[in-house]
Amino acid sequence: MIKLDTTPELPPEISCFTDPEKTCTNVYEILPHETKLYGTESLVDESGAPEPSWKYGYWKTAELLLLAQDPSNLNDIQKRLGNHPDPFGAVDWRFDKRRRPQRDGHETNRNLHWLARQIDCRKLYGSAYVGLLKHGNTRKDPPPKGPAVKHYQRDVLRWVLSPDRTPHLRAIACLGTQARDLVANVLIDRTERQRFKAQPVGSSVRVGQLYIIYLRHPSPLNHWRAGFGPIAWPNWRKLAVECEFPILRPPWNWDPNLNAR
Repeated sequence: MIKLDTTPELPPEISCFTDPEKTCTNVYEILPHETKLYGTESLVDESGAPEPSWKYGYWKTAELLLLAQDPSNLNDIQKRLGNHPDPFGAVDWRFDKRRRPQRDGHETNRNLHWLARQIDCRKLYGSAYVGLLKHGNTRKDPPPKGPAVKHYQRDVLRWVLSPDRTPHLRAIACLGTQARDLVANVLIDRTERQRFKAQPVGSSVRVGQLYIIYLRHPSPLNHWRAGFGPIAWPNWRKLAVECEFPILRPPWNWDPNLNAR
């Protein structure tokens, strides 16, 4: 088995960014020794044991970038400080300290994992908001915003897509409209960009060697909009087929209480 790549060294333009409008907090402001770009590159339990099926931290050998769109909450990260070995890491939807399945809104990781693991390629899973943490306690709190934030998002995506960082990247799955718009603004020319943004979920476009597809974000809020589970699979299958990624098995066994262990 090929070992997951480590995140490239982060430049000061990424790790030292602060929002002049104070709409968010950069994760490196509260975790100055954090080395990951995307928290979702890793998933470990409260003892520090990594989940072996969570393989979304490839860089040099990554073939598929899964770009989600929801920023994490500052308060959620702060609560994990001192209580979890990887405060910025992906939130474990499966168990709490009493070994009970969690139902706290973090089912997005579960939903994405069920879909993504069917496609046999090396993946990097990140967010359009990178490590910019929104202020507040709920999913309804406003996301980071403003010209500086947008400029930062575009610069970070360009940095990620550089051949120096992801030389084998073949496809980008834009999970939601904000991820789609960010990718389109960075990679697609103005005429084609507007056309792509006007297309429905499942639409795709090729830019040079990169295949870009717009998929529904797998949030639990999108249950009735074909965001996850078997009803979402056809568009994910399209991604696999058109990029010639092997499909590991037919996704017939959807379990809303998915436990990878």
